[in-house]
Amino acid sequence: MSQTIDLKALEKKAWKSVFQDGLWDIYLGILLMAFAVGAWLDRQPISENMRVGIYIGVQILAMIVLFAGKRFVTMPRMGTVKFGVERKKRRHIVQLVLFISALVGLGVWFLSATLSGEGRGAMPGRWVFPLIWVLNMLMVFGLGAYFLEYERLYVIGFLYAIVIPLDVIVKTTAKVDLDMYIFLAAGSIILFMGIAYLVRFVRDHKPLNLNQG
Repeated sequence: MSQTIDLKALEKKAWKSVFQDGLWDIYLGILLMAFAVGAWLDRQPISENMRVGIYIGVQILAMIVLFAGKRFVTMPRMGTVKFGVERKKRRHIVQLVLFISALVGLGVWFLSATLSGEGRGAMPGRWVFPLIWVLNMLMVFGLGAYFLEYERLYVIGFLYAIVIPLDVIVKTTAKVDLDMYIFLAAGSIILFMGIAYLVRFVRDHKPLNLNQG
């Protein structure tokens, strides 16, 4: 019985270590900063294909940073862990929900920008879509934080949730377009939070010496 409890405790510790390196924070921070890149590209005299290509390139960069970091920073220090069926199931469900949420959120953002640009004042394009965005982000990131036991997702979810309504409020009240800076600021907070965790992880965990013994 004690052996079973110890194994479960070890698996939980290993599970939590997945997020200790800060790489998922960095990944999510870069993704949010991609919104700032998209807003900046909209102001540039370039073709739509080039805008899309650059935007996708930033997202690919985020994925490269995540996978390369796991491969060359985390794995040499933590090794490879195989989790039980229950935790794998949790992870796959959350990954699917996050992916669907990202697609929904991106669609809502484009619809909101399109309808707001048509000068419809307080019509749904200005207020209903930002509300959908907030509920979507809070629900999905909240579920992810709970099921993955990744508490920083609560903070990250809040930062993702506020960018769209804050952008609308600023445009409505101050009559200025600061969307690029809002996305950049929120994404930078997440990015630097991840970098801080990564630095601490590298400092506290030395590479495993697999040649010993």
